[in-house]
Amino acid sequence: MFSVVIPLYNKELSIKETVYSVLNQTFKHFEIIIVNDGSTDNSLNVVNKIDDPRIKIVDKKNGGVSSARNIGIREASHEWVTFLDGDDLWELNHLEEYSITIQSNNKLNWLLSGYKAVNAKKEFINIYKKEGALHNVFDDLLNGLKIHTSTVCVKRELFANNSELYFKEGINNSEDREVWYKLCALDNNPYYVMKSLSIYKLDDVNSLTKIQTADHFLKLFDRIQVSTIYENMNFDDKQKLILHLNNFNSKAIKGYYLRNTKMKDNYKNYLSSSRWFILNTTINFPNIIKKIISRIC
Repeated sequence: MFSVVIPLYNKELSIKETVYSVLNQTFKHFEIIIVNDGSTDNSLNVVNKIDDPRIKIVDKKNGGVSSARNIGIREASHEWVTFLDGDDLWELNHLEEYSITIQSNNKLNWLLSGYKAVNAKKEFINIYKKEGALHNVFDDLLNGLKIHTSTVCVKRELFANNSELYFKEGINNSEDREVWYKLCALDNNPYYVMKSLSIYKLDDVNSLTKIQTADHFLKLFDRIQVSTIYENMNFDDKQKLILHLNNFNSKAIKGYYLRNTKMKDNYKNYLSSSRWFILNTTINFPNIIKKIISRIC
């Protein structure tokens, strides 16, 4: 029923636990496709030692996470493709909950769920307060829905029928968000399982509040808008997506503001004139004051 795609690059300390979080699922009808993207550590040896006929390992030269996921999708043999990063985990009932949902909703094209984010200092549960088929996912994105890669499950035929849906290769930042927004455009009625079924291991270096640059977030819309998928969206959904991306970009720029002492001139294009003036003129203030400004600005 499920093909689980796991891209692997230098995750020797976490990949075994990740794989076993799938092997130990209460629902057993799945395959695992591990795509080793030219790891330079012991990752490949770790997964080669896991003896289970449901595991398929593809070893390739390094080409980036997008190329690894794309190979995994093309190697998939089951109807539903799910994604799991090499340092994330699934709760034991992840696939069982998805199986129940799919069998009860025969018109589904994709589904997602809540997740738990953890790091060495804290953890928090991210569950959107709406269960069932979403009326319009763009409204939900504006209302706080978060799409995390290790929660997404997609009918394989959506990739087969839409070549632009595959992950854009050569890009290693926001490449997954680009796919999920295109997926929203193709079908804005996914099913949301209102449970935390994945564990997201936070990498503080990549968090929005600690990034050194917001550029890769800002360029996301430029990539999306040239696709046929975007062109075929209705006007209202386009406007909702643009508003959501503007809100996200504003948050990314605030993260940059908190970490740096000089604003980039091109960020002016993504902020109102008043917000740009405030952030640009206060960026050298003490960080405690900048945090207050970022909350109210």
